[in-house]
Amino acid sequence: MSKKKKTAVLIEVFLFSVAVVWVIPVISTMQVSLKNGGFQNYKDVFSTRINDVLILPKMILNSFIITGGTIMIVMISASLAAYAFSKLRFKGRKFFFVLLLSCYAIPILSTLIPNTLLIRNLGLRGSYISMIVLLATANIPLAILIFKGNFDGISSTYLEAAAIDGCTDFQVFLRILLPMSKSAIVNVLVVLFIQVWNDFQIPLVFSTDPEKYTLTLAPTFFGLTQNRLDLPHLFASIVIIAIPVIVFYMFMQDKIVEGMSMGGLKE
Repeated sequence: MSKKKKTAVLIEVFLFSVAVVWVIPVISTMQVSLKNGGFQNYKDVFSTRINDVLILPKMILNSFIITGGTIMIVMISASLAAYAFSKLRFKGRKFFFVLLLSCYAIPILSTLIPNTLLIRNLGLRGSYISMIVLLATANIPLAILIFKGNFDGISSTYLEAAAIDGCTDFQVFLRILLPMSKSAIVNVLVVLFIQVWNDFQIPLVFSTDPEKYTLTLAPTFFGLTQNRLDLPHLFASIVIIAIPVIVFYMFMQDKIVEGMSMGGLKE
């Protein structure tokens, strides 16, 4: 066996081992979720009501509302900001870009107290908009970094040609940069969906009404039955949380690989 084939075999064995390590907890979670009641555990979780409202479907709806609103705000604001930092020339551009990225290094836990006071003073605690705004501001710096990296790789020749044809800065952004940045858009979309959907801290602190809970809070809600730890229903809720992320990732897998291999047209 040649050295190249040996290397390929070792890589495959390593990847298989990693896959096994990741799959075992998933299988164990599903086994525990089916313990005792079987699929009745899932039915119980879905049929639980609060104030005549099916709480789990409501959690799923809340998660989609908050995730969708956050993604919309971040995609629009981050792409426009990245365009300004990448292609426009203005005083203090590098300073403000570094300042913005430094915000990403601040742990979100360290901002919970001031954010709580701010949201309370604005009368927004427990509302969708408070969670959407906080999640958006936490994810904008990373989105700007991804978009800017893609915009930097797009040749300025296209932008200059569009400007000669009479396009404004916004038209250049909308008609030239965005169509050539599909890979970056997909990458940002995937990262945002996974991070916002799985966020636990913001909904836990800022959703005061159980009817505003997101799906990530389901384990804290279904994990206790008559003051006892209810593992089957707890793990059933965990499986339900993971399903949308897994389906979304599988659906976008080809686009993710394409995004990793494409960074726009280089100078």
